[in-house]
Amino acid sequence: MPIGQLISRITSDTDVISMFLSRPLSNALNALILGVLAFSAMISINLKLTLMIMPFFIAIIIVYYRYSSLIRPLFLKIRNQYGNLTSVVNNALVGVITIKALGVEEHSVKDFEKENKKYLDLTMKAAKIRAIYIPIVSLIVGAATVTILYFGGIGAIAGEFTIGSLLAFISYLTMLVWPFRFIGMFITAFQRSMTAAKRVFDLIEAVPEVEEKPNAIPMPPIKGHIVFENVSFGFSKDRLILKNINLEIKPGEKIAIIGPTGSGKTLLVMMIPRFFDPIEGRILIDGIDIRDVKIRSLRKQIAIVPQEPYIFAGSIRDNIAFGKPKASLDEIIRAAKIARIHDFVEKLPQKYDTLVGERGITLSGGQKQRIAIARVILVDPKILILDDPTSNLDAETEKEFIEMLKEVIKDKTTIIITSRPALLKLADRIIVLKDGTIVEEGSHEELVAKKGLYYKLYEEMVKAVEAEVR
Repeated sequence: MPIGQLISRITSDTDVISMFLSRPLSNALNALILGVLAFSAMISINLKLTLMIMPFFIAIIIVYYRYSSLIRPLFLKIRNQYGNLTSVVNNALVGVITIKALGVEEHSVKDFEKENKKYLDLTMKAAKIRAIYIPIVSLIVGAATVTILYFGGIGAIAGEFTIGSLLAFISYLTMLVWPFRFIGMFITAFQRSMTAAKRVFDLIEAVPEVEEKPNAIPMPPIKGHIVFENVSFGFSKDRLILKNINLEIKPGEKIAIIGPTGSGKTLLVMMIPRFFDPIEGRILIDGIDIRDVKIRSLRKQIAIVPQEPYIFAGSIRDNIAFGKPKASLDEIIRAAKIARIHDFVEKLPQKYDTLVGERGITLSGGQKQRIAIARVILVDPKILILDDPTSNLDAETEKEFIEMLKEVIKDKTTIIITSRPALLKLADRIIVLKDGTIVEEGSHEELVAKKGLYYKLYEEMVKAVEAEVR
């Protein structure tokens, strides 16, 4: 689901529900009491005249029923389109640098205008339906009033009742106008809020693809022994991305996983913290099937450093301590020193309380990665996953980063996904994936000697790095 849709449901849709609960719903009781009392008074004055206007009330109910059946699906389209519009705005704001760099501001504006036009058309359609059906109710009430004046006047002339009682009856009929008009406003607000509520509750009640067993146990402190047993994975069973993977990673071992684009490298490692579950087979850590343990207790002992680490809007201190919010400043400084970011932070005006901006806009790629590593050091996981962490770094920064990594990973089971030859030197063993299967396995020297797929991929990596240097 696009992020804009999620934002729309969490903010705008909940506002719609809130407004319905605070205004129309509270006024509904007033309208109901006024309507019941006015109608009771009309019956007590003259039953014959009251029965005479009943067909008009039935006509109003039919009009509102038709209005409700038309407006509700339209409101659902409006809310969904609002989510699409929010997505366009979100993408434009997040990718503003890329948009400016490519000079496609006009294209971005046109995307917004296109989605905004759809939103406008839908809201205009809803306005037209309201403009047709709501005045019909006033017309019916007017017709009812004319009917009462005509037949009531004849009755008064005939002496069936007094002019005063006729005027009182018409006064009570006039009092009913507001409750009936309110019904129209209430239906509009109700249908809008029900549409919003459906979108919100669809989100709240969404069942995660990865579910925790009711009898799941806490994951005990792990050593880092990982075993993949006949693991297959795909987003559908007829299109497997990973096929029958068998792999053992010993405690403290450093392995690298490489392969062509789309070979399933990231999916393979993302199954270890259970972001995905295998369709077939199982994954064991220290002999325990990870599907038998509580997800949070598992993930607390695993850390991931992605290709583009996410830096939250806030201070450097908050970002480093994100995985351990109660960490002391001394612990944060120790982690920062190991990650070799401390000296940079000390030069800043507010040191560790310096704000870094949304997504770390004020930091370089190397500084972001060092903050990400400092987070890892602070939580001290036993399993560390590095997902191509140096791909966005220049050669000199990459060299410094790798030297720092040697100290960080020395006592951890480490899995490295990389397209950079320098990172391969950290690995005790290299796994080569192709089309979702392991095709080669061994040390760098062994795989180069085979002159197979690894040899070809490694040559391509080296050439790419040489081209960058030139």
